[in-house]
Formats: sequence, C-alpha cells, structure tokens
Amino acid sequence: MLSIIIITKDTEELLKNLLSSIKKDKTLEPLLKEVIVVDNASSDMTGDMVKKDFPGFLYIRNERNEGFAAAVNKGFFHSAGEFILFLNSDTLIIEGETKKMLNYMEENPDTGICGPQLVYPDMRAQRSFAYIPSLVSEILPRSLIELLSHETVSARPSALLSLTSAIDVPSLIGAAVLIRRNILESLGGFDERFFFFLEETDLCLRTRSIKYGTEGKTYRVVFYPHAKVIHLQGKTVARNWVQGRIEYNISLYKFIRKHHTYLYYMVFKTIRFFKCFVFLMIFSTLPFLPVREKLKRSYTYYTKLFLWHIKGCPDNTGLHS
Repeated sequence: MLSIIIITKDTEELLKNLLSSIKKDKTLEPLLKEVIVVDNASSDMTGDMVKKDFPGFLYIRNERNEGFAAAVNKGFFHSAGEFILFLNSDTLIIEGETKKMLNYMEENPDTGICGPQLVYPDMRAQRSFAYIPSLVSEILPRSLIELLSHETVSARPSALLSLTSAIDVPSLIGAAVLIRRNILESLGGFDERFFFFLEETDLCLRTRSIKYGTEGKTYRVVFYPHAKVIHLQGKTVARNWVQGRIEYNISLYKFIRKHHTYLYYMVFKTIRFFKCFVFLMIFSTLPFLPVREKLKRSYTYYTKLFLWHIKGCPDNTGLHS
C-alpha cells in the first residue's frame, strides 16, 4: 500500500492542483492508503481548502515553519503505507505514472529509493538526479567534471535526456521520491538538522549504507525514467530566491561537516567563501548592473552571502528569517 506525503507552505493553488491530480489518477485507487498534507504554518487559506475540497485527506498544521525534513518526519509518523511517496506542492501527478514506480519497486526489492523523470508541463525533461556535493564539484565546473569523468552516466545528471532505462544514481531531486517504509524506519527518518535543501541527498547517501540480503549488498538509489511527474520548478521558492540560496548554503555546510572530516569542511568552506568574494568583486565592476534584473539579483545574493560568512554563517537566516 502507498502513502503520499506532501509538504506545503503558502502554496494553496499549487497544492489544490496537486491534490486534484492525485484524485484523478484512477490507477492509484486500489493502491492508495492515505494522502497526508503537512502545512508549515501557511498564512493563506490552505487548511480551509484541504478540509473543504479534499475531506478524505489528512491535514496536519504546524504552528510554525519547522522546515521540510521535520515536516516530512511528522507526516511519516502518521502514515501506514509500505511505500511512501514524498511530493513537493509544486508537482502534478500524471495518471498511471506513480503505479509504474510502485511496480518497479516491487519487482526490484533491493531498490530503497526510486525517483521519476521530472518534467515541465510541456513534458520537456528536467534534471532529476544530482551529484553528491564535494570539493571536486565545488572547484570544477559541472561540465568539466562530466567531460573528464570515466564513470557511468549515473555520475552525469545533465545526460538525463539520453536515458531510457533505470540506473543507479548518487542522489535524487527531492521534488518526488518513492521510499520503502523500512528504509525510513532504519534511518530514523530525515535528518532534521536540514531545514530545507540536501535532506534528500543526505537520505540517499545513508540509504546506500543499509545492508540488503545476505551477500553484503546495500540498498540502491534508482532513477526510473519510465515514470514521469510534472514539476513546476522553483515555484515554491521563487518568491524568496535570495533567502533560498542562503538556506542552501546553510544546508550545504551542514552536509559537508556531517559526512567529512573537519579539515575537509574547513577547506571546502574557505574555497566557497573565496569564490563568493571573487564573484562579488566581478559584479561590482559591471557598468550595466542597475538595468539587468538577473544581475541585480545575483549581486544581492553574493552580497548577502558574503555578509553571512563574515557573521560566522549563522543558521537563523535564509528561509528562517
């Protein structure tokens, strides 16, 4: 049986469209045990909408924004499905596609986490899996890493358009991921130190440490391109883009510190601060900065990122503020 858990904050219309798409998917009716909406203290009419238009779905409201990982864990605590599908509120279900993922998971019991092909509304493919952040990916451009890589396509997220079969990947994009219940129970859920960003990367990394069977193998993290989910990319953070990027840096440093030595963390942090300073100096010399909105936004971001570093990289900023 399947439980669907959705985290939302101030995305009433997006959420309504998502919940409607779930109801319209008739292939899910015999499989779906419950839909759980966890609301991180929305200031819009999200709660009234869910209770009025989707009375069969469970609505849980947090009195403050607890972040994505904590909200996911709360939803998981109230769930009972063998499989858990986590969805961002800026996604839409396509009829029959979720069932494809479920079928794949049932046929491949060594798959711990499965992610679909994320697509735009016109069905163009989006990047659906990602690198694990590291010193190498921090220093070298992604395109150069891929050019020099001798690894399989699973290390090359930008090559997704050529994929026609399921592959093991380093990490999945968290907009839509299907996870076995026993995986979450074994790991104790998502790490709540990640307020937003990289909580799914951390989970993918930890999943591959769980033993499967008796042959010393571990659970797999799989990108499954035969199943598709529409992702209205960036809709949930577009209104707070700069704060969102600061929040990403907060999570990034937590991720590096958690999975590497202190020396590795300090080198990583120093390089990122130096890059921030260089970019800020470059933007400051651009004579056309005032009339280019994207450049102005980038300049604002690097200015705030620089000041954030100077202040000691506090956690209580970004999307917390």
